[in-house]
Amino acid sequence: MDITIRDAVPTDVPFLARCVMAAVGTLDMAEKAEDNPTYETICEICAMEHSLYCWNHFRVAVDTKTGQPVGSLLAYDGKRYARARDLTFSYAAVKTGTDLGESDMETCKGEYYLDSMAILPEYRGRKIGHALMLDAIRQGKERNHCRFTLIAEKEADSLKSYYSALGFVPEEEIIFFGHPYTRMALHI
Repeated sequence: MDITIRDAVPTDVPFLARCVMAAVGTLDMAEKAEDNPTYETICEICAMEHSLYCWNHFRVAVDTKTGQPVGSLLAYDGKRYARARDLTFSYAAVKTGTDLGESDMETCKGEYYLDSMAILPEYRGRKIGHALMLDAIRQGKERNHCRFTLIAEKEADSLKSYYSALGFVPEEEIIFFGHPYTRMALHI
């Protein structure tokens, strides 16, 4: 199986919305997203230019035989986080009529943040996530970043081990959407 990694384009928004929902635990990638009541709102957020989950900050893994996206990773300069977060979280809360729960700051200026990675179930175990991570780190380095951060669910030991194998080390516990996460960092 051949995979290429490319910049996301606006037509990827429906797939990216599924990936965001999977990353925050509101959708299993095997489920039909259209049945989820927040899917339309997340699509709108992914299409918004200055949102936290804007399509233009994603890289997409594509199956070269089918041309279909099979995974994605969002990565960006942490200096855009606070403003984009305020816009995104307030929009989502109003549109869905729900309290998103307490969330600490995930990243800040001086960091390159890796966010919302998801791979279709039938493509897992093929090192696509690894390729997306290395691609994001390469891009961050090209943009003169030497500190990379991400968060992983506190109880997700296998995920934290995966990130540790890439060189990320645990730094602190944070709360995201009311749940405990471990913030991890890589210094290059």
